[in-house]
Amino acid sequence: MLRALLHATVLVVLLAMWGCEASPSTRAAGSMAALGQWVWTRADAARYGESVVEYPGLEAGIFIGAIRCDSVTHRLVLHAGLPPSAVSVTKPMAVIRLEDGLDRCRDAADQSVRFDRMLDSAVQVLRVRGGNVAYAAVQLDHDAPQRALAAWASSVRHLRAHALAGDSVWVTSIIAHLREPAYGRLFGGVVSGHVLQVFDTGEPATPERLAEAVRLVRRADVPFRLGLGAFERETARGRTDHRAWFGAVPRFAAVPGFSGVWIFPAGQRWVTLFRETM
Repeated sequence: MLRALLHATVLVVLLAMWGCEASPSTRAAGSMAALGQWVWTRADAARYGESVVEYPGLEAGIFIGAIRCDSVTHRLVLHAGLPPSAVSVTKPMAVIRLEDGLDRCRDAADQSVRFDRMLDSAVQVLRVRGGNVAYAAVQLDHDAPQRALAAWASSVRHLRAHALAGDSVWVTSIIAHLREPAYGRLFGGVVSGHVLQVFDTGEPATPERLAEAVRLVRRADVPFRLGLGAFERETARGRTDHRAWFGAVPRFAAVPGFSGVWIFPAGQRWVTLFRETM
């Protein structure tokens, strides 16, 4: 009973906070206006098809491709992802993954302008590969090293002015990024917001880490959504605790600028998990 009451209360609060941010199609879905699922694989697409029944208006973030730096040629290499039609949704978010090691190509280019032009061309190819699709937003998924955050923000600014001109652009962030005091200055006004990813980062869901994350995201003062993982891994340091972060949604929802949740299923069913941990 208490869980059900808390769940309902949180959804009412989130609806009030998210209503101004949601796209027209998701606003009609009421309390689920800012709940989305990433679709990285066909298995994720199947999970989306199941989950949208429970949460009509569920947003979809479709992985449309990746960009990596070839360590030998120092050229950017593209890898196709899923087509925008992978799930049935009117306006999906396009997700472009920029792999680790991208800075090797930046360093080899000697000039950041040259690198930004290469990156812009690569992003443009992926952006239009699916045809004339109307995307709700474009998300750039990149775990930039903290030392390279300023360079990454500069590249995002270049993309906003060229390949992604006119798009709503979001970037992923991790808690380590937000430990950089200048994060808000670097990305504020450059992007529509950031998705704070709290899975696959080595950050345990302890009360201390949660308190730190809430404090840092508040300090950054950039619109954000919370990125949750519905899966676990066995690592050298033991089993991950990704799912424990689901219970933190109400804490983040109280932070100004919070505008919703994205869930990475990795093929796993997550509806019950989301409902029970709220």
